[in-house]
Amino acid sequence: MTKSPGFSRSELAKALEFEGYGRKSAPYWFLGIEEGGGSIEELTERVRLFDPVEDLLSAHQKLGLEGTMRRHVPTWRVMSKIVMALEGRLEWQQATTAREYQATELGRVNGDTFLTELMPLPSPSTADWPYELIFPTRSQYFAEVRPRRIEWLRSEVSASHPDIIVCYGKGNWHHHQEIFSDVVFMPELNEKIRVGERGDTTILLLPFLSYDLVTTELIANIADMFGNGQMAG
Repeated sequence: MTKSPGFSRSELAKALEFEGYGRKSAPYWFLGIEEGGGSIEELTERVRLFDPVEDLLSAHQKLGLEGTMRRHVPTWRVMSKIVMALEGRLEWQQATTAREYQATELGRVNGDTFLTELMPLPSPSTADWPYELIFPTRSQYFAEVRPRRIEWLRSEVSASHPDIIVCYGKGNWHHHQEIFSDVVFMPELNEKIRVGERGDTTILLLPFLSYDLVTTELIANIADMFGNGQMAG
């Protein structure tokens, strides 16, 4: 690993130890591979301003991104619908309801969700790598950081006991299954998802959280199987 100009060892450690957004003791976790966006300049600001666990709204405000939580972000919108459906909220299918949940409840420190990632550094896409001054290649970054991150995730899940963990992105299921290597995952809902149990926690492997892959019907079926409220059509 090459230290980036402007980053001390402790600052780089802080960047790599960022945990996520929301409340770790929340009942619903969402686990992706990495955040979108990202640059050396943004990482510098995140290191300076962020705590290990951030409120999603406050984090965007710290970066000067006002109004972000009301933007149309399909991943956040699908997350919002999943949680509302699992909770049995009657209007979970409505776009206005999902938008309001996204704006006021998703990833909040006093809310019911925790949003985290396998890898801690944001990146515009898997084809881009904006951190060559820190790790020359993405593969080197994965090799050095992923084992520690997997151990951290295992430990946090054991300590926090979320009710449900939604791991998303079918192309990343093998990474998720590596985290939960002691869990046997079984296909459900015509093999659209896989389901495993780890103690009191249900782990769901879902496709990427887009409208075409995680449809209203699929969310309703998931809530029928794992929700804690009466479903409404």
